[in-house]
Parts: sequence; C-alpha cells; structure tokens
Amino acid sequence: MAGRFATLTLALAVVLASGPARAQTLEEPGGRQGYYLALGGYGVVDHTTEKGESLGAWGGSSFTLRLGQLLTRRFSLGLQIDSGGAKGRGQQGTFAGLSLEGGAAVVGNLAVRGGVGVGFVSLRDPAAEGAPTRGAAGSYYLLGASYDFFPGRTRRSGGFSISPTVQARFLPSTNVSTTLLFIGVDFVWWTGLPDNQLNLPDAEAYRRR
Repeated sequence: MAGRFATLTLALAVVLASGPARAQTLEEPGGRQGYYLALGGYGVVDHTTEKGESLGAWGGSSFTLRLGQLLTRRFSLGLQIDSGGAKGRGQQGTFAGLSLEGGAAVVGNLAVRGGVGVGFVSLRDPAAEGAPTRGAAGSYYLLGASYDFFPGRTRRSGGFSISPTVQARFLPSTNVSTTLLFIGVDFVWWTGLPDNQLNLPDAEAYRRR
C-alpha cells in the first residue's frame, strides 16, 4: 500500500508541477478555479475498537492542510495532511494521516471528496504508568463533502473562500480500528485562471499586464 501511495503522490507532483491545463474551451469566471491551499480546523468524534471491543465515542479536535488543483470544471486532485487527538474513558488517542484526495463538484460550489493514504492511531492510558502505547498504522480512507462560500469576492477568477466541511475517516486494522467524524471549516485560497483562459471579451482576455 505504501508503494502504491508513493507512486500516486509522485504522479500528483508531476501534474501540479506542469501548471494549469490549457482548456480547449474557455471557462466562465468563477471562484473554484486553479490551484488551492486550505487550512482547516475541526471538532472530532472518535470511535475506536481494540481487539473487537468498543472503546466508546471520544471527543477531540484536528487540524488539516490541503493543497491541489482543479483539473477540470468539476474534478480536483490534491494532498491532505491531518493530525489531531481525542480522549474519553480515561484514555487518550492521537492520529495523523497523509492522503491523496479527489473531489467532484456536485451542484455549484458543493463538492464531495474522497481519498486514500497512510495514517496511524496511537492510544495510551495516562493513569497507567509504564503501560505500553497501543495503536495501528496502515491504510487510511476519507469520504466527505464541503461547500465554498466566497464572501466579498472581487477577483474575476479564484479568491478566498470559507468552506464548511464534514468528513469521515477510517483506519482499519486487526487489533485497533478507528472511525473519525470531522465537522469544521476550511479557509481556502484559490489562485484562479489567467484571463486568456476565461470567457471574456477579447480586449480584456488578451490585454497586457
């Protein structure tokens, strides 16, 4: 799995390094265009099972960094890095992941996102001195949805958006399996497209900068 993820990550790097694709048809100006960089903060509900026994629902928080590109009018591809923690029943857990994510705009600025990557979860009991840390590492799966609001947008293409987000993440393992539900907000910067790739009057599309 790690080898496959490394290959996918390399492919993504090649795509992003090549720059925005030249559209064969001009795009209508919009917010969700070009590259994106997002920082997110979330509340987390963590449900973990250890050796088949539920440890209950824990509460916590998480932070996420996402970066990528809108490849077509609807589809995006990027990387997601997240880390956080949760606690409950006298125990504490930490988790983190690196994932390749893809997104698809459903209606307007509403998008669904899914991904696969590698991650880990670590569990410990603070009251048990010398007790070993338990946990698991392996495949990490993501599924969620978000909506981009562009408050006061003045740019023709791209701009700053506030994106309420909900996402589920799952790390399965033989001994420890974790399901995480994230609810929060992403703060996103979209670079937009150059004028000559937008559906504008010729005088504006090709004017000198």
